[in-house]
Amino acid sequence: MREINIDLGPSIGTGDIEIIKAATSKLAPGDHLLLHLEAADAHETDRILSLLEKENLDYQTHGSHSGRHFTIIATPREKKQEATKRPH
Repeated sequence: MREINIDLGPSIGTGDIEIIKAATSKLAPGDHLLLHLEAADAHETDRILSLLEKENLDYQTHGSHSGRHFTIIATPREKKQEATKRPH
């Protein structure tokens, strides 16, 4: 199990989105991607959450006690196994 941490700094740009895309492509089952953002950038998270959905990741957001920062934790979704068919 790996943990990939990305600090997105004071603003989220196109380069940050590309960095997140590159990181999501390397995730394996059990890995965690942690994206650290400033609370002032909360309005910019729609692009990030859309990307995580598109990449088939589950995610949760966690705020800091100070209210100045928050973290998005993303993990690969488990692939659904096809139901085995039983003979009648």
